[in-house]
Amino acid sequence: MIVLITGGAGSGKSKIAENIICRLGGRPLYYLATMQAQDAECRRRILQHRKQREGKGFKTIEVPVCLKENAEMLTENASVLLECMSNLLANEQFGNAVQDPAETILNGVSVLLRRMHHVTIVTNEIFSDGIPQDKQIQHYLQYLGRINCTIAACADIVMESYAGIPIFWKGEKWYHEIMD
Repeated sequence: MIVLITGGAGSGKSKIAENIICRLGGRPLYYLATMQAQDAECRRRILQHRKQREGKGFKTIEVPVCLKENAEMLTENASVLLECMSNLLANEQFGNAVQDPAETILNGVSVLLRRMHHVTIVTNEIFSDGIPQDKQIQHYLQYLGRINCTIAACADIVMESYAGIPIFWKGEKWYHEIMD
């Protein structure tokens, strides 16, 4: 099962994603964390997410870059929650400075989809604010759009979280079978 969850900051997408991957089952249960603790706000959010998934059986692996290499080392047929695609992209584009960060990430996603039993991916909805003036940010948005569209095309469920409420773009029936 492949699930893509998008939404704005603080929209409840993380909690929904955790509930889905836990209900899907499968062991080991990996949480691929992409956020780097660069400032107090990042550290606060990391701690919040750690508390939120306490006791749920996740094995957390820090994956700020190099998704493909990390995915190849995971136990096959496991369940994976990757959070968050937009952080991973920012890390690859601005920190790791790869030539085509979208392609680099999609290669890693491909490994996850091929080797894992269940994959749930969290991403951000950041396209509602218009077109920024900064060229690097424009490229970032284009890369994230390409990544999200590619994953959505092969996902069983594509949903958006709005104030903690799931809105379905694809696969609502699957969601209800998992969660009911």
